[in-house]
Amino acid sequence: MKLTCIAIDDEPLALKLLENFIHHSDDLELLASFNSSQSAQLFLLQNQVDSIFLDIEMPELNGIDFVKSLLENNVKTSIVFVSAYSNYAIEGFKVSATDFLLKPYSFEDFERTIFKIKHQKNLENLLKQNDDIFIKIDAKQVKIKLSSILYIESMKDYLKIYSEDKELPYIPLMTLKKIKENLPENFIQINRSHIINFNKVNSFGKNNLIIGKKEFSLSEKYKPYFEKYIK
Repeated sequence: MKLTCIAIDDEPLALKLLENFIHHSDDLELLASFNSSQSAQLFLLQNQVDSIFLDIEMPELNGIDFVKSLLENNVKTSIVFVSAYSNYAIEGFKVSATDFLLKPYSFEDFERTIFKIKHQKNLENLLKQNDDIFIKIDAKQVKIKLSSILYIESMKDYLKIYSEDKELPYIPLMTLKKIKENLPENFIQINRSHIINFNKVNSFGKNNLIIGKKEFSLSEKYKPYFEKYIK
């Protein structure tokens, strides 16, 4: 099965080369290409992709800030920066890029990057098969079954993790942002204070949703990402 991807570069020739390499790959399927990162943002509100190839120096919204916005909204995808400036490599890996292609690059360079993407995806699939997460609580590592979690509530530096298996919540010293990095895609942030397990949602409306007997507000900021998941 091919990995879906998009390409972003404001330089027409660079974008064309990237498109050609993707089309010649047996492992990739190009869903769309863009000459600005802002156009790509709109596309990603409605579509999920396995990987993104993008330039860094672009007008309006550069590649680094574009990826930071994806991370803030829990968009999980492999990032490959394509740039003529090697000094950006460190910045790229700070935002968890899978690889950095330095222009000009050959098709062999491109294929090596694809191998890294495939390796990363294989590791992610293995992790998804494990339904447990370990959370540090009072100096102990406590195992929680992901499929039992109903929702997670932020209490500043602490969390309340509500589970079907426990009457009272787990309360670890951890931020919502930190735990979100270790959760699968069915865990969706719906407002400033809550992450919900979509598999536990009983019903939802335009601005709210219900899990069990508890009602949650769905904020405008996070609504597009919730809607993207249900499509």
